[in-house]
Amino acid sequence: MARSLPPHQPSFGGRASGEAHSEDFHAADPGSDGPASEEDSAAAAGPDGRDPEWDADWDADWGVGPDGEFHGVADDPPVVRVNDSGKVTRVDTGQLEAAPAAGGRFSTWRARRRAARAEEAAGSTGDPGDAAGEDADSTVLQFPPSTHRRRRRRRLITLLVSLAALALLALVVFFSPLFAARTIDVEGATLTNPQAVQEALSGFQGVPLTRISKQDVRDSLGDVPQVKSVDVVFHPPHTITVQLHERVGVAVVEDGDSLMLVDSEGKPLSTVAKAQRPDVPLVSGGRGVLSTQKFTDVSAVLAALPAEVLSRLESAAAPSGSAVELTFKDGRKVLWGDASQSDFKAQVVAALVNSEATANATQIDVSAPLHPVVK
Repeated sequence: MARSLPPHQPSFGGRASGEAHSEDFHAADPGSDGPASEEDSAAAAGPDGRDPEWDADWDADWGVGPDGEFHGVADDPPVVRVNDSGKVTRVDTGQLEAAPAAGGRFSTWRARRRAARAEEAAGSTGDPGDAAGEDADSTVLQFPPSTHRRRRRRRLITLLVSLAALALLALVVFFSPLFAARTIDVEGATLTNPQAVQEALSGFQGVPLTRISKQDVRDSLGDVPQVKSVDVVFHPPHTITVQLHERVGVAVVEDGDSLMLVDSEGKPLSTVAKAQRPDVPLVSGGRGVLSTQKFTDVSAVLAALPAEVLSRLESAAAPSGSAVELTFKDGRKVLWGDASQSDFKAQVVAALVNSEATANATQIDVSAPLHPVVK
């Protein structure tokens, strides 16, 4: 039966292991004069070309029995036989040194590359054994947006909603009929025709109150001569109240066959027939006197008189420059003088004409109001 080779023992150049080791060890014997001769080798070898003594020691060292079967390696470390069995050197493992690790920049770079690839492989969610289908089989995880991005998105949405709400509110308030003017109340119209005022304000009907200003209402009544000033009050959602402050007629002047009522500024207020003359004095000179200084002085005096005294006057004139004369319906005359101290003179005249002591007097001179003269 052929003997098997020891475990993990390679053959050398196709020769039997005994032949290879015999030649190698004899060649490496430092005590010999040189390599063994072919005659010595042939004499030591058996019929099959092997050295029986060497093979027996080899088999014993590697656990091969006489039957050629492997029974395990002995616990003792193997011995190295040099030249012959007489010289044996055991291996001292304590004298072995570890091979130095690879060094240099290239080795360091390669180690880092391997470590980086290992980390990528460890963090990959795909199947590392299936590189071809990694993209197809891997699952892409979407990270949630950052807190800053969410806040910015909420602010943008809030801003857009606020702008939309403001736009809707503006449409409702400024353009919808929800706050449109439907009722216009006019107060204080005595000389003024209320119908004329309603016509002047008709353009505001159906217009939202938010689009109507008080100045717009005043401007619309600027062509009404009797109106001096206007107060406007809005009562949402549909009502406008207009309070008129009319001009006060203080005199009339002749205008052909009729009389014209004018205020203290000479503005015509209305035209009436002579038979319907109001209780105000007549200023001589017709419409031409309205633009003169005489009418300015007379109107200043008439504006200072109380309404009760004014209604009892028959006429007023300025015959000599700025000296004003007033004539009552009972014939009494008042010498007013110039327009200075008109308020004080008006109080003196009111007191004298209502006094019983002056009931029979025909002339009252208040040109010096502190020293009035009654005749």
